[in-house]
Amino acid sequence: MTTDQIERGARARTRAAILDAAAAVWARDYSASFGAIAERAEVSRSTLHRYFPDRQALVDALLLDSLNCLETVDATDATSADPMDALEAYLRTGIEIGDRVIFLYADPDRFAENPNWPSDDSDDGLTPLLDRARAEGAIAADIPNAWAANLFYAILYTAAEVSAGDIPRHVAADLAVRSFRRSVSG
Repeated sequence: MTTDQIERGARARTRAAILDAAAAVWARDYSASFGAIAERAEVSRSTLHRYFPDRQALVDALLLDSLNCLETVDATDATSADPMDALEAYLRTGIEIGDRVIFLYADPDRFAENPNWPSDDSDDGLTPLLDRARAEGAIAADIPNAWAANLFYAILYTAAEVSAGDIPRHVAADLAVRSFRRSVSG
């Protein structure tokens, strides 16, 4: 491995640590300072500023990175034979990136003017899974997709919130899956 490759690897790890720290900090307090993020990332403020010269640069980078993480979650096991298993995987994976979910959706208007924020409300792949689950009888026929989708996201958001506190992430994920399955079963 060359020195250049090692440096790129170290830079990528530092950048990822800063983004992870910003997600964790800003998920709870969007007004938090660069200093709080640098401390959480275990880097100096000057290092943070080398990667992201100002707040907006960090916000934009975290927004894009978080949306990319959600795209990864969206692709999670959507082809599973059992749609409820696919929905469970989707929920568990979403909880793993809970700070990103909270950062993105804690304030619906936070990114309204940001050109990196998707302007459309395109379907994220949840509707086909809900349709498949309904067709197989796992979701009650009288529960509309809009209700099931909003319930799914509310449970995901709640699990992300509580897993950042006193409840371990795996326990929050188990509770989220159980809550969703029981709420929509036919």
